Amino acid sequence: MRVRTLSAACGAVLFLAAATAAADEWEDRFETADPATTRSLASIQTLSEEASILNLVNGLYLSEVQSKQVISLAKEAGELRDRAIREHAETVQSFERALVELKGCLVSGGTIPVELEQRVHSREAAVKEAKRKYYEGLRGVERRLCKVLRASQLDVIQQFNPCLIPPQELKDPVRVGQAQSPTQDMEDHLATIRNLPDRAWKPVAEALFEMFLGFEEKILGAFPRDERRTELERLLTLATEVRALDEEEFELRKGDFALDVIRPIREFQDKAQEFTSIHLRMEGGLSKPGKFLLNPRVVPLLEERLKQAVASASVDLDGIDPAESCDDCGRGSDAVSTRPVPKPGPEPKFAHFAEWLGLDTEQSETAREAIGRGQADLMVTLAAEREDGRNILKEFLQKLLAGREGPALAVLGETMPNSEQTYFERVVEIKSGVESILEECLDEEQFEKYRSSGIDLFKIKVGSLRWKD
Repeated sequence: MRVRTLSAACGAVLFLAAATAAADEWEDRFETADPATTRSLASIQTLSEEASILNLVNGLYLSEVQSKQVISLAKEAGELRDRAIREHAETVQSFERALVELKGCLVSGGTIPVELEQRVHSREAAVKEAKRKYYEGLRGVERRLCKVLRASQLDVIQQFNPCLIPPQELKDPVRVGQAQSPTQDMEDHLATIRNLPDRAWKPVAEALFEMFLGFEEKILGAFPRDERRTELERLLTLATEVRALDEEEFELRKGDFALDVIRPIREFQDKAQEFTSIHLRMEGGLSKPGKFLLNPRVVPLLEERLKQAVASASVDLDGIDPAESCDDCGRGSDAVSTRPVPKPGPEPKFAHFAEWLGLDTEQSETAREAIGRGQADLMVTLAAEREDGRNILKEFLQKLLAGREGPALAVLGETMPNSEQTYFERVVEIKSGVESILEECLDEEQFEKYRSSGIDLFKIKVGSLRWKD
């Protein structure tokens, strides 16, 4: 069977939990060995949790209305928590007494009375039932919380991992301003395939799809014999259809085509999500939005944020001269906005890159086409036919996917067919050609800003560009 069993994944989770519990014993020892350090560890845990929550909150760019709604729901969750504790205090204490009695029997080595055994089981079941009802109510609050948040904000929460120092994507409001489609990466690959010249697109497309199938096999297991080639042929046929679309139709249908490519992975992810939901219903618990934003620590943190926002927002609007028309503020023209734009990440969309540099319409069109042509030229060069039948682009991507960056770069050191140049030298030449065009169409300040940014032109997502060979 190709799909790995969910039981194996669950086993890994349980193992990790056991390993974490064993590691926690190190911290527990401080309670008797050094009480001061115990207090410091408790403080570190609190501060770390608050820093992590603030990183997420900062990255969500909640509106004032959203912040107030989250505070209200977090308070409601807290009240539900307190009420559940009060209502089931006797149940918990009764279970504790039964466990103390059970421990006494085990220490003495005596026989456990049937009545005690039944009482332990019944008290344990009562505590589990109380916990189930509590989480059932809490999940109701969480459902309302999810309706408060935008799809893009929920996407950020799902991908968020607790951290002390925020990653680049949480510093970027553009990252939160648009929902990340689950098919976005594959849509970008399909756009790249559309940008390739008719004379040489198939070897590049085959290398890209081979990389994707390798990734798919890491998740789902190896293809049965002969099925891998069949799947690759299906994807190449799909790519032929994508290349035949006009620009408008591609924009309308690219999500459907991308979903068709990644369908096996999406089906596996859906099953995994279904398993997680069943587990949460059985065991109690919340998904990520509830875990982070219904945390009782959220309330004082968000309330303080709102106070600071009110204090810093006291602007005398009467003292501001209004613009005579919308054109005066730069909208509807080539004027560059004065709004600060965060530096793009390592694989930015071209629109973000252009806005960050302050490019006008003409500069954007020239730069986008130059970068897109450079990327296409790079891939065609690496996938060019060789006498030994090798596809250097395919080898390069496979080694990168396997985490072997050194061997991947070593492939580029080989000599190109019918040339004295190495692939690496040709890559540098292509990049220099693109930069020459950028230097000509950008002003000196813009070009220097790009050069000092460290952004790789070959990783900018230019979208679909069509031109004649």
